[in-house]
Amino acid sequence: MVRRSSPDRLDPQAPDRAPRERERELVLAPNEQAYVLDTTKGHINCYVGPNKTSLAQTDEPVVFSAETGRFEGADLADAVQLFATAPANWYMLLANPAQGDLHPSPGVSNGMVELRVGEKINVFGPASFPLWPGQTVRIIEGHRLRSNQYLVVRIYDAEAVREGFEGPGAPPRLVAGQLLVVRGTDVAFYMPPTGFEVLPDERGRYVRDAVTLQRLEYCVLVREDGKKRYVRGEAVVFPEPDEAFLEEGGARAFPAVELSEITGLYVKITAPYQDEDGTPHHEGEELFLAGRSQIYFPREEHALVRQDGRVVHQAVAIPRGEGRYVLHRITGEVRLVKGPCMFLPDPRFEVLVRRVLTEAERELLGQAPAPALPAPAPVREVEPGPRPAQRALGALDRLPYAPPRALTLGPDPLAAVRVDVPSGFAVQVVDKGEARRVVAGPRSVLLAYDETLEALALSTGTPKTDRAKKRTAFLRLAGNEVSDEVRVETRDMVQARLRVKHRVRFEGEADPSWFAVENYVQLLCDHTRSLIAAQVGQVTIQTLRARAADVVRDAVLGHRADAARPGRTFEDNGMRVVDVEVLALEIDDLEVAELLSEAQMDAIQAAVAVARREATLASQRRVEEVERLLAQEAHETARLRLRLEAAGDAEQHEVARARREAQASLQALARAHELADAQARAAVRAEELTAEATAHRQDLARRADLQGLELGRLEAQVQAAVAQAQAYSPHLVATLDRLADQRLLAALAESFGELAAVEGRGLLETARRYLDFLPASVMPVLARGATPAAERGDGSAS
Repeated sequence: MVRRSSPDRLDPQAPDRAPRERERELVLAPNEQAYVLDTTKGHINCYVGPNKTSLAQTDEPVVFSAETGRFEGADLADAVQLFATAPANWYMLLANPAQGDLHPSPGVSNGMVELRVGEKINVFGPASFPLWPGQTVRIIEGHRLRSNQYLVVRIYDAEAVREGFEGPGAPPRLVAGQLLVVRGTDVAFYMPPTGFEVLPDERGRYVRDAVTLQRLEYCVLVREDGKKRYVRGEAVVFPEPDEAFLEEGGARAFPAVELSEITGLYVKITAPYQDEDGTPHHEGEELFLAGRSQIYFPREEHALVRQDGRVVHQAVAIPRGEGRYVLHRITGEVRLVKGPCMFLPDPRFEVLVRRVLTEAERELLGQAPAPALPAPAPVREVEPGPRPAQRALGALDRLPYAPPRALTLGPDPLAAVRVDVPSGFAVQVVDKGEARRVVAGPRSVLLAYDETLEALALSTGTPKTDRAKKRTAFLRLAGNEVSDEVRVETRDMVQARLRVKHRVRFEGEADPSWFAVENYVQLLCDHTRSLIAAQVGQVTIQTLRARAADVVRDAVLGHRADAARPGRTFEDNGMRVVDVEVLALEIDDLEVAELLSEAQMDAIQAAVAVARREATLASQRRVEEVERLLAQEAHETARLRLRLEAAGDAEQHEVARARREAQASLQALARAHELADAQARAAVRAEELTAEATAHRQDLARRADLQGLELGRLEAQVQAAVAQAQAYSPHLVATLDRLADQRLLAALAESFGELAAVEGRGLLETARRYLDFLPASVMPVLARGATPAAERGDGSAS
């Protein structure tokens, strides 16, 4: 029932309502209704607006409570309620509809009608009507669905549903309480018909979100009978009515497990099935899945075995020089896996085990005592990796900076026992199968699960005794020094003590005999004591005091041969004594020691006196030598001065002679240069004259050639004229001949006039020399016609 708000509550200053309420007048506007109880008859009338009614004293306004199902008294203002109104695309769920789906008539008072109590109908909008007393309504907006959304619909009235689905397309079986799923991929907008109701989820929402799976994602749907269904992406997953999404931490989509060479999954088969390649698997079988670039999607027949709350089994980082003990669960064999590697144990058969060492074993191996608290894991995540990326690609730019994953490798209680053998040391590794091997440093050794180190028990103290032994597994091969104290007695019955230091080394290459003697120190000291005592017993105390080192070295190392002692070798363990040092000699008898001290003091005093005299002699000798050296140096200085003066005079004479020779050479060179210049000028002049004569001759030859050409032309003209003259009279011919001779003479005068003048000859004679082709008969004629000027050769003949 939709109630109208009280006018007094909306406007406390409304003065027109108070008289009306006091007069018990019920005024209803359109779209308003009110229930009034007749207290004398028990009838409830429904007043529908627009209406105005004066209520009697026996009338009481009431409202219907859907929670209690009873009519409750109310103020007149609170009893006024609005119609049930649903706009377009909304619908109303009406409870207790009237027979024939009738509604109260507007503007009048409506009495009671028969209701179908317990039934519900769905009324689609747009619709608006008043409610009968006892009816309730819920107004719900129509459901808009996207492609990844769905609705869960329940059938509450199977008969109404079957009536709505009459025809060939009706579902085969519909019962009350049956659940259906309406997917957004099928309809975009849904309003349930009568008989259906949309169920809200836990948060009161009708539209539910399906699971959108991206690539490499999956989801799990659990049925009511406990069976699971796995769906891989890319897909939009809608559950069946009896299914629910499995959620972990609020997430319903899970990424596939990306396996690599350092990660794996321990899977137990819960139901028989066959792989895609046809490989059968039976119930109870265990699988360990690992490999490079393998993507694993869970399936219904698989149950993942967790390790420390984690599904993915990680490999163990084994750095270089370290290892892990791996126990085979079936055979019980323990093997050693050495680094560097990333070891991924197969949990079906392999288990990492820890070897617990006792305090004695730790001390023997040179390790620190075991910590009271467990050591940290070998691979510990210092900085967590980045969170999974946001689902939306647009959110990538809003991701905060995430540092790269960082790992810290620390001590691991499951690490194999490692022994670091320093340089110059060796250890012997033995196992329970009595196999042994010698390892020389510098080197790191990883012990197998049943291996340990051979222990040595070395005597300590001075002198060395076996009462206090030091246990160690490290044998020093070179630079090994063993100190001891030897009690001896000399040939003259004097007892003394020698403090010595032996330098020992072990020879060979990883020889197992090195560890054949557990206490090589005691063996060395016992043997060398007897040798030293025997050798000292052959000398006196005075000799021993003077030559203690030589006596001891002769006894232990042997006598010197070719400036080297052979040394002392122990065949039992390959030990060789290379040197012995005498640190101190102590005499037990104090009187003998005092006498030796006095004798030594006298000897020292005598030696000091002699040394003083020798020092004086040496000093005087040195003074005289210096005086002689001074005199020799002065003599050498005088001789050097004379030699330098003589050398200076000779050098001056040589310089003067060289200067004279240089001047003479310069004068001779100057004269030679002058002569060469004169000869060069003469040669140049001769060449110039020769060139001028050659040019003159060439000019004469050129002119002669030109004159010859001109004479040839004239002769041709003459011959032509003669030939032409033969056709004329003798007088004309004579005239023409005369004219030709004159022209010839003019040409000769022009061509040979200058040449005749240069040679001082006549023109005709000169021309005759060059023009020998002219006939002799022509010359007299030319001579007769020549003028005196032509004979003089001036070239002016007419």
